[in-house]
Amino acid sequence: MIITALHISDLHRDSGSAITTDSLLESLRRDRERYTKRGIPTPDLAVVSGDIVYGVISDGPNAESLLKAQYVEAATFLTELADMFFHGNRERVILVPGNHDISHPHVLRATEPTPIPAEATQRALLASQLSEDNSTWRWVASDFALRRLVDQDMYRRRLEPYAEFYAGFYAGKRSFSLDPSKQFAVHDLADLGLVVAGLSSCCDNDLFNRAGRIHPDCVAGATRAVAEHVKNGRLALAVWHHNLAGGPKDTDYVDADVLQSLIDGGFVIGLHGHQHRPQFLQHRFTADRKMAISVVSAGTLCGGPKTLPSGRMRSYNLIVLDAEQRTGTVHVRDMKNSGFGMPVWGEAYVDEFSGASMTFGIEIPVRPASVIQASAEAAELMQKGDLAGAYGLARLHPEDGMARRVALEALTRLEDWAELQKFCSPPRSAPEFIALAGALYEVGNKPALAALLKSDYARESTDAGIRQAIDLANSRLGGR
Repeated sequence: MIITALHISDLHRDSGSAITTDSLLESLRRDRERYTKRGIPTPDLAVVSGDIVYGVISDGPNAESLLKAQYVEAATFLTELADMFFHGNRERVILVPGNHDISHPHVLRATEPTPIPAEATQRALLASQLSEDNSTWRWVASDFALRRLVDQDMYRRRLEPYAEFYAGFYAGKRSFSLDPSKQFAVHDLADLGLVVAGLSSCCDNDLFNRAGRIHPDCVAGATRAVAEHVKNGRLALAVWHHNLAGGPKDTDYVDADVLQSLIDGGFVIGLHGHQHRPQFLQHRFTADRKMAISVVSAGTLCGGPKTLPSGRMRSYNLIVLDAEQRTGTVHVRDMKNSGFGMPVWGEAYVDEFSGASMTFGIEIPVRPASVIQASAEAAELMQKGDLAGAYGLARLHPEDGMARRVALEALTRLEDWAELQKFCSPPRSAPEFIALAGALYEVGNKPALAALLKSDYARESTDAGIRQAIDLANSRLGGR
């Protein structure tokens, strides 16, 4: 099965942005028409790797309302993106926070200015404490000043605006915890053969402490949650925001050692943003050189001229995965015009790719799930009421009798007549013939229904159920 992920990052949505939601969505729609004509499949899911909004870096009287307006704009864009690409299914949109999503007003209220110690030994002690995880000290380089964290509860709430946006986007079906050890989410996309873990790399992160960090309990929780899915043959993807390396003077990245734990947990692909440029890296597991994770970064989708380095344009990725062939291809799309308010996308040129795309191998840790496993899992999903998930998984095995029965029942209960018409054409069993006849009537396709009644399958069948379905269909067609 071929799966395509729309990988976008660093949206930096802002009511004062140089690009409106309508203009951005229309540009992505036009580009979809362009790349699908060139053989890139339409996306099956979207991964949004952080920096949903630009943020507000002040504590003025209207700071919170300005930040809320940014999240409203972001929610509108992402909701309409789900409508445009995934028929309104917001579970197909994976969200994680970035450093811009942290509320600076909360951080300012949680910290207070503190005099720099005059005594040398105290300054030396302070210098060592500044670099510790969970440090309560912050160095404000721009002011050459020191701040201390004095309100832990307020500090933990610095992602509260993001959490409210997150819960609203998923209509209350998902929530984002303010506890750093629980800031991860697992999206099981059974019909795509994928399981995706969204991780926050903003543990301890704020405007004064720019280093990214994923809480170890989040990594442990994610690997535990996907373990059974990986055993059943799902491809496991992890998503976070910060990049994995930086220059000698940089601090705003995540320690790449976290990848060892992700690889050990069965993750084969990692996606991030933050650095505003596309890149591909592959990391191997030191304990087993056969295990690896392919890490792909995306450029900024909406960043303006002030956030882009000279000569670099906005960009996004399309990642096409083929689990059967164990390959993936990154296609980079970038902005081809200079009008930041009305982007036109096309094939990028990435130096390290020597072109617009790059194909890589996927080191799948276990064999894909057997047909029996997949069919049984689809049946279990249907029993739990997840009819769409059951059909999506069952349709991957059209030659298996049990899988077809599950798919047929799921579509019938969903009353998805158009999809049922496609699935049952031509019918392979009496139940499929009966269902197809009913679906053709429901969608008003009387010519196709008449042709079905005259088919060899109908003429040669002695099944009582089929004969009854033919009589009913003939009466609906007026005796023809």
